[in-house]
Amino acid sequence: MIFLFLICIVFLISFIYKNLNSRSIFFLCTLTIGWILAYISFTLYLSKFNYYSIVNQFIDFSPGTWNSLVLKNFDTNTLIRLFNIGIILFYFSFLSYSISFVSSLKVNKRQWYFYASLGVIGLFQYFFYDPSFNLWFQNYAVDAGIFPQYKNFNHTVDLVFQVVNIAYLLISIGLFIYHYILYYSLRYIRDHTLFNLISLLPLTIVHLFIFYWAPSNFVRTTYSQSYINYQQPAINLYLLEYRFFPLIAFLAIAIMIFNVYKYKSNEARYSSINIITKKKIDTASLGIRAFTHAIKNHLLAIRSESEYLQEKFADDEDALYSLKLIMDSCEQSFQSINEANNMLKQITLSMKSVSLNNPIERAIDRFHTNKLKVNIHYEKPASNIYVYIDEDQIQEAIYNILKNSIEAIESSNGDIWIQMNEVDQWGTVTIRDNGPGIDSENVNEIFTPFFSTKPSITNWGIGLSFCHKVITGHGGKIEVTSEKGNFTQFDILLPLVKRV
Repeated sequence: MIFLFLICIVFLISFIYKNLNSRSIFFLCTLTIGWILAYISFTLYLSKFNYYSIVNQFIDFSPGTWNSLVLKNFDTNTLIRLFNIGIILFYFSFLSYSISFVSSLKVNKRQWYFYASLGVIGLFQYFFYDPSFNLWFQNYAVDAGIFPQYKNFNHTVDLVFQVVNIAYLLISIGLFIYHYILYYSLRYIRDHTLFNLISLLPLTIVHLFIFYWAPSNFVRTTYSQSYINYQQPAINLYLLEYRFFPLIAFLAIAIMIFNVYKYKSNEARYSSINIITKKKIDTASLGIRAFTHAIKNHLLAIRSESEYLQEKFADDEDALYSLKLIMDSCEQSFQSINEANNMLKQITLSMKSVSLNNPIERAIDRFHTNKLKVNIHYEKPASNIYVYIDEDQIQEAIYNILKNSIEAIESSNGDIWIQMNEVDQWGTVTIRDNGPGIDSENVNEIFTPFFSTKPSITNWGIGLSFCHKVITGHGGKIEVTSEKGNFTQFDILLPLVKRV
């Protein structure tokens, strides 16, 4: 059972590392290495002293396999040191992984100091539980006649380190929960955070089930300097017996597998929606080109005849006025057709490192705010957020979303809020309005070309399709959340520039 659990851990790590930055991958790998190292060295330590009755309740070793392990001449102190390294590395990596997960790609000095502090605490634990140090300390206590004080001191430090290690796990889980709540409106971030949290919880439970007491002092001095008394690990459980361990391991594996399946199912569903939307956009692009070719010929004919009639009825003001309206309508039609064609045609991206506020401010400046019936509230972050984008294309996409929100509000007391943030490896833009919202059955259709909830002869319903094409073309994500009668919110996620 435990080997199946180890395989699931490796599978889990290989699955989720793709969506993490380099620091997260590093700490996730060290977390896995620490747990496996602790488990293997713990098993070999028990085999060194033939604790078969204990081990067999965790691992169903065959007698032949167990006997071969018992006969191996492993160095006991080395096994203890490897076990302590594995345990300490697990706790250190668990907290460091959670910190790197909820922070951005940029590592500031405060984070380095925090990692260094955790490392120093880990080193203190390692040296405190080192067999050579413990034997020297015990001999010194015996020679100085302070052995009872040593035992009290050792018990106190044991308790402190156990509390610290449990605190690491609780803080880590708390950071994931806080991150989940903080970015609940960002579906991708929310689902990814929940996936990591639920996937790591079974590993945490199994770890605590086996190693809740670790690290610990395994050596005791005796009257003979050449003889060391190696202790049996204190793995007595208060509420559960060992026979329940296979059931707990099985449930942990089942939770991990189900969580991976659920996450993959959700990702596949949203990926399928994106693929279908992309196919609709590509199909619409072919259609708009055919439509453009056909309709332009008719518009040219109408404009040509209107120009002829303007010359023939040059003295008729009423006729000239009507002909001018026809000419203006033709020009607007040409403009709309060209705009639709440009939005749906294949885009070419010129990528570079850009501060995310640049395209946002350019998009806002395109609106004459003094003539708007809505209020645009833009919250600029304290520091620049650099993303790898085509600034012109992103500016056009944000402009279309803002234009869509302004047209949807249609009231003098409407408000639009724009926020930027750094979340994991993403630069995010949130655009929220207090307009009429979108019907739930239409939310998944708003990126479909020519779909629009606004009855207007000038609105082709391709602005949001263009936004979807541009954002996904950058390797980003665009999500929409809406509540009928209350609000509509667009969340854009763009890859951050990696700065280590």
